[in-house]
Amino acid sequence: MRKEDNSLERLKGINPFTVPDGYMEGFTERIMSQLPEKPAEGREPVTLMDRIRPWLYMAAMFAGLGLFFKAIVGSDGLGGDASDSLLVRTELPAASMEAIQSEEDEEYLEYIETQYAQYLLDEEYPYSE
Repeated sequence: MRKEDNSLERLKGINPFTVPDGYMEGFTERIMSQLPEKPAEGREPVTLMDRIRPWLYMAAMFAGLGLFFKAIVGSDGLGGDASDSLLVRTELPAASMEAIQSEEDEEYLEYIETQYAQYLLDEEYPYSE
């Protein structure tokens, strides 16, 4: 018994695919006859609205972005409260503002007094190491 050679070298140069005789003759006509007829389409005239529509869409987009940023940033442009645009009152009454300021003033004065006293004590009794 002889062992058959299974290498690809023996198949090199041979085309395993074949086309039946006369298949390519009239191929284009056969394909075209099987396609449905394409109705002739007339060009529709471009109206003024068709020309303006993209510009209207872009203007609406910029108007929407402007309103969006105005609501987020606020009307003062400094990143203020968004609640101002919602008509919510955020101001404190004048009496409470005076109380807050007087408490802050007292706290600041105590801090300054402590710092000054510490400075004077450091001059009188210098640390010696």
